[in-house]
Amino acid sequence: MGVELPEHLREKTYAFPEYSYGANRVTLVLNDGRRIEQVFLAWGTEIVKIKNKKIEKSDELKFRIEDIAEVISEI
Repeated sequence: MGVELPEHLREKTYAFPEYSYGANRVTLVLNDGRRIEQVFLAWGTEIVKIKNKKIEKSDELKFRIEDIAEVISEI
């Protein structure tokens, strides 16, 4: 399992094109302006990988899930 995106961001990701079957590749923009690139979402709802690192729990992230301000498709 990955880490779920906040509900208001999930609604946006549903319209993103798929990078691979059931997966989206996105950039996360944080409230402080940082950009986290090459984030892979499963079904547009869960962060499952950032670059080459698998993500299973929120404490594996270097940011808080509440700090995500925007999600941008990389495709």
